[in-house]
Amino acid sequence: MWLMSHRLENAGFQVQNIGYDSTHETPEQILNSVASQIDACCKALPHTVHFVGHSLGGLIIRAYLADNAVRQQGRVVLIGTPNKGTPLVDAFQDSWWLALAGPTARALGTGPDSFPKSLPPPEYPVGVIAGLSENGLAQHLLADSSDGMVPVESTKLVGMVDFILVESGHSSMRYSEEVARQTISFLRRGRFVHPP
Repeated sequence: MWLMSHRLENAGFQVQNIGYDSTHETPEQILNSVASQIDACCKALPHTVHFVGHSLGGLIIRAYLADNAVRQQGRVVLIGTPNKGTPLVDAFQDSWWLALAGPTARALGTGPDSFPKSLPPPEYPVGVIAGLSENGLAQHLLADSSDGMVPVESTKLVGMVDFILVESGHSSMRYSEEVARQTISFLRRGRFVHPP
């Protein structure tokens, strides 16, 4: 998220990157690590605190905010986040390479016991950015439009304030100038910039 952070800083935001190890830790372990980092830097700040997360990062934000009150809670932007899980995990649940990706990756399926399905609807203003790409190694396994890993429909969230679709693959959304522009718009105004 370094380029996104740089663009947010150039737009006047003070940015704190939160890191985690998604390949070795469970969602609960990641959440504990993230919670301690957020609590240390941002939870009690006297000014507005916004959250921006890509993919799994968006789910971790949702999990954190479900159990933690932030003094000056602002807006949340979820970028390519599999809010309803992804069928790719369902398709490869027993594969050796998904096992190498770690326990959190294996928890991102679409089943009722998946990590995404365990999270409550948001009680804060959230905007969702989904990617659309014709490329991607697993595109042929996804029946619907997707960013190559997460179907567009899977990014949508009950209670979201705004939604926008951008031309981008899943991983490249982090580097997209358009995604950054839309993120800044939502953080500032609570809405994306939609074409006329």
